[in-house]
Formats: sequence, C-alpha cells, structure tokens
Amino acid sequence: MIKRMIILSLFFVSLNSFAAIDVYEFDDPTLAERFKVLTYELRCPKCQNQNLADSNSELSMDLKQIVYEKLKAGESNEDILLFMKHRYGEFILFNPEMSKSNALLWTGPIIFLIVFIIFFFRWYSKNRDMADE
Repeated sequence: MIKRMIILSLFFVSLNSFAAIDVYEFDDPTLAERFKVLTYELRCPKCQNQNLADSNSELSMDLKQIVYEKLKAGESNEDILLFMKHRYGEFILFNPEMSKSNALLWTGPIIFLIVFIIFFFRWYSKNRDMADE
C-alpha cells in the first residue's frame, strides 16, 4: 500500500515538472519592464478577458514571443501596439482609443444613465401626482 502511494506521488510530482514556464531574458531591465507593461496592456484574443501576462493559451504564448522579439529588435511600445492592433483588431487592446467606430461604447453608459434618470423622474412625478389626488 505504501509502495503504491509513493509511486503515485512520484508520478504526480513528475507531471508538474512538465509544466511550461516562460522565461524571457533581457539584458536591460527597462526592456523587461516594457515587456511586462505590454503584456498587461494586450488582451489574449482566445481568452478574451485575460491579458497576455495572465493567459496560458498557445496563442498568448506566441503573442508574448512576438512582443519579446520586437522589443529585442528595438521597436517602441507604440510600434508594437500598432502592429498588434493592425493584425488582431482593436479588440486586442485593453484600453482602446476613442474613434467613430467605438464612440457608442464610450458614450453609451452615460447616455443610458441620462435616459434612465429622465424616465425615473417622469415616473416619480406621475406617481406622486396620482397619490395626491
């Protein structure tokens, strides 16, 4: 019985040794910081609500490798973000820029709140008038 438990525990420990750990080596600590910032600013297209830094999907691994290679090549953060935006669309950015195509996304909650307040006050005044009669 103890022999089986030891064998099972060694099996599970050996499975953990196959877990992938991404290590990106940078000579300059500022490049490492830029890599960290970029992977937090970019969204994983597969996971949708995770950034590249937190995602373990194969696509996010590939995108992190692209960011790493572009940083090593000397490209700026803006160039890398622009490349990703052109390749994967504006969805990949966690903080998209305001444009005509997404203006409703930015203004929609404010418009909804204003309309809700107007309807609420109309309803409230109507019900108050009915209660007074």
